[in-house]
Amino acid sequence: MTRINYILAFFVAVSISISAVAQSLSLDSCVAMAVRNNADVKNADLAVEEAKQTKSAALTKYFPAVSASAGAFHSDRPFIEYGISNIGNSGIRDVLQTIYYNILAPFGISDHLSFLQKGVVSGVVAMQPVYAGGRIVTGNKLAKLGIEASEYQKEIKIREIELRTEELYWQCKMLEEKMRTVEVALQLLHSLEKDVRVAIGAGLITPNDGLKVKLKINEMEANTIKIENGIRLCKMALCQQIGVAYNDSVTLSDTLQSVSEPWALKADNSAAVKGRSEFKLLDLNVKAKKLEKRMIVGETLPQIGIGGSYSYNNLMDRNAFNLTGFAMVQVPITAWWEASHNIKKQNYRIQEAENLKADVTGKLELQTQKIWDELDAAYRSYELAEEAVSDAKENLRLSLQYYKAGLITLSELLEAQTLYRQALDSRVEQTITYLICLRHYKQIAGV
Repeated sequence: MTRINYILAFFVAVSISISAVAQSLSLDSCVAMAVRNNADVKNADLAVEEAKQTKSAALTKYFPAVSASAGAFHSDRPFIEYGISNIGNSGIRDVLQTIYYNILAPFGISDHLSFLQKGVVSGVVAMQPVYAGGRIVTGNKLAKLGIEASEYQKEIKIREIELRTEELYWQCKMLEEKMRTVEVALQLLHSLEKDVRVAIGAGLITPNDGLKVKLKINEMEANTIKIENGIRLCKMALCQQIGVAYNDSVTLSDTLQSVSEPWALKADNSAAVKGRSEFKLLDLNVKAKKLEKRMIVGETLPQIGIGGSYSYNNLMDRNAFNLTGFAMVQVPITAWWEASHNIKKQNYRIQEAENLKADVTGKLELQTQKIWDELDAAYRSYELAEEAVSDAKENLRLSLQYYKAGLITLSELLEAQTLYRQALDSRVEQTITYLICLRHYKQIAGV
């Protein structure tokens, strides 16, 4: 039973190890992992949280500001000291000294008074703003805009990461498809090499033809090595992008399929731009500049507040408690002159923000049209590549028949095979280009 348990444990460990090493990745899972693990997205999440904390901090301005303070002191001599000897009138001074020495001195009473040699002072003050020129409300609105802006910036970053991840994924698949094309070409060449050896042995062709086939095989095998290295590097880049460890058993599960025409996805450029995060950020920038102007105007308005304090001291050698209420009205006067210039300056900044919004909006519309044109061109190129594959395949079929019938040379057959491989590679490349353009257009057009 112990040996059986060891065997079972071994197989369980092996199966766990295999499942841990082997990893099949789909495009959707790669995109999800890239968004989840990417450092830029994590930082964008932190930026959103920072903006939320700024909003929470601005909210506290609505509530009273409460502060507490305490202090103590001890001096080598009192700050205030006054006795009989300090009386300026000599007659009064002499009378008081006589009374003091005859009546008070026997009881140990001092002939002078002293204050503030030591003491403790403490208190609590609460100040409630009633009106601050609208700056508290405006500050909270600005903080809210900050949250929206950070969320839009996060959306832009996620979009960039998704596009980059899809590019890497399809580049890996493109290399894998090219590898399959080379393998098919090698099968054909090896089959042809057998026929050539037979023909050389029968004296039908010269050894030069055999050398041509051998050189072509060597070329294909060299391409195989290059493509293998390219696949490895591309998968390593993809794994780094999505935040997982690379190993040689990583496979990509999605396959290339025929694509459909994109005409139904065409969106109005202006409407597409207004739905983009970049446009919303520009709009927020204009709103923020206007709110900043209101903050400057608020500095010129009266400030009204009410408050109260509760304090304690023993400065006069007794415990004293005081409860005080107060109101404050502050009217900035000299600040109006400076603020008038700051308001004008802020008006210029508002105009700059509006100009920037109009300029970038136009550029975004041009970008939307450009990406659509790229998508349209990619689809048309894909259609041409499909036709080229069909033509090259038929040409290769006929060339094989003609070669066997002795109507064309071996060089012509090898050229036909090369043209077919190039057509297959071109179709793969155009398919990948189309898929990437499609993802990009869907992102910016919101379709």
